[in-house]
Amino acid sequence: KKALKWELPGMSMQPPKCPEAETDQVTWSSSISPSDLVLTATNLGLEQPHASVSSSWDNSVSNLNSNGGRWSRRNSLESSASMGSRRSKKKQIKVTSQKPFKLRTEERGRMKEEEFAKKLQEMTMEEQKMRIPIAQGLPWTTDEPESLVKPHVKEITVPIDLKLHSDIRAVERADFDYQVAERLSLIEQYKAERERQQKLAEEEELRKLRKEMIPKAQPTPYFDR
Repeated sequence: KKALKWELPGMSMQPPKCPEAETDQVTWSSSISPSDLVLTATNLGLEQPHASVSSSWDNSVSNLNSNGGRWSRRNSLESSASMGSRRSKKKQIKVTSQKPFKLRTEERGRMKEEEFAKKLQEMTMEEQKMRIPIAQGLPWTTDEPESLVKPHVKEITVPIDLKLHSDIRAVERADFDYQVAERLSLIEQYKAERERQQKLAEEEELRKLRKEMIPKAQPTPYFDR
């Protein structure tokens, strides 16, 4: 039977190249022979080889296990370090960069400030201009006339007949007063006539009473009847 060449698990992986790993690889390769890496019936325990072969096999397996354990520990450390670096890279969040706000109130305030500055500048310019004295020229006496012009003679004012509303009302009031006076005179005449008739009636009544009050002789009564 042909011997089957089986590779041991973990032997196909290539460890990272570093000086410590290279030294471990050299010691591992020197301690294990290539014949020990081949799986045969004797290596698998199917046949009973000599005692020396079994002892060498035990030594090689122990060396392999020890070297493999070292390599697996270092590999795990390196893998954990690489994973940690990746996680740290993922966890590294960018710092938020602050940007200034653009508010309408700031724009309006800026515009107001500019207008106020322009206004102040104009006021200062006007004050400076007012402070500068301006020379006034002398009057031209030669061009003026020697004698003053007389004012125009005003014509005689012609009076206008005024028609006042009070005069018109006075005429109307006079008519009203005349009518009232006539009515009052009629009333007075009526009262006087009434008083006169009342006086005549009283006098007539007094005359009748006086006639009745005159004593008259009464004839003697006839008792024979």
